[in-house]
Amino acid sequence: MNWLLVVGTLLGTAIGAAGTIVSQHVAGRSAERRERLVRAADRRTELRLAVEGYLEVYQEMERATADGEERSTELSHRMWFLHNRLALIAPTGLAGPLGELADRLNRAYWEGTPDGQLVWDYLHEHWARFREAAHAELQALDPPVS
Repeated sequence: MNWLLVVGTLLGTAIGAAGTIVSQHVAGRSAERRERLVRAADRRTELRLAVEGYLEVYQEMERATADGEERSTELSHRMWFLHNRLALIAPTGLAGPLGELADRLNRAYWEGTPDGQLVWDYLHEHWARFREAAHAELQALDPPVS
């Protein structure tokens, strides 16, 4: 009868230990998932803010070019700073269209558009590719709905 008591105690201890291990594993996975979601949200916010900053300077340069305003190296430097900041964190799918748009915008800003073409028409194709890529990359960073 004594051995039955020992086996029962050991079995109870084993079941309790297994339950503790399983619950710790589940809790750890939940914590890891929360951390991943927080990191993804932080990454999405960082990318969104960088895109917004670039869009703001893009609009300023486009307007200055279209209005024939005097060119400012300060505005150009700000555009390249925001371009580089965005390029550092941009996913691969956004980096290409970003670079193409920045080059085209810079050329229009300093040299004007070819044959007197409207600035919007000159930039539109690259602008559309950048906007689509930015939208796609931001959507890809959205957390999965579960």
